[in-house]
Amino acid sequence: MEIAPNVYWFDTGGSNVYLVVEPAAVVLVDTGMPRKHGAIFNFLQTLGHAPTDLTHILVTHADMDHVGSLAALHEASGAQVWAGAASAQLISGGKSPRHMPRVVQWIIDTFMKYGAVAQGQISIFRDGDTLPFLGGLQVLATPGHTMDHFSFFSPSTGVLFVGDALNTRDGRINLTPPRITADQTAAHHSATRLLQLSPTVIACGHGTPSTRHTPNDLTNLLHSLPTT
Repeated sequence: MEIAPNVYWFDTGGSNVYLVVEPAAVVLVDTGMPRKHGAIFNFLQTLGHAPTDLTHILVTHADMDHVGSLAALHEASGAQVWAGAASAQLISGGKSPRHMPRVVQWIIDTFMKYGAVAQGQISIFRDGDTLPFLGGLQVLATPGHTMDHFSFFSPSTGVLFVGDALNTRDGRINLTPPRITADQTAAHHSATRLLQLSPTVIACGHGTPSTRHTPNDLTNLLHSLPTT
């Protein structure tokens, strides 16, 4: 589904990925769980592109449901991988960041790994960088859900890729659930930063992308957040 000009949403069956299709670049934001690369390439094909047309992969954070197919996609396409420094370190070991309840986190750390990509093959972005997509895609550090989390905002189109910093699981815009959040205070600060951008499209990792919210919807959610 096209959610904004040149921006496409694909539900991989566990998390969302997004494609930005421009004349000079075809960019994937996040990659879903392991073994989703075939479905993503099929989706890319419906847009008229071969796997090798994929030029860049942007990572919001290193959770398995967001980078599980990264290695397979990178190997098959040769696309340049971009991630934050902490995410790159985790990805190089096929590890997810710590943010789950203790027992669940132990199971993830012990038994659940995904295909790794060497750190030397990952380009690092930092808070405040601008990437050359969608008229200038701003890189925003948004820790909270996980401490390695980043979001991306295109001021010229109003599209905001939020990963898991926000979601629409119950049909409205929500913050990351406390039970799967590394730092609730940081999550509130990050949500405030994102909502103050007044995006017209919120491309979230879970739930349907929000395209019909009003400025009042964002203001009301912003006012509901703690101030400290």
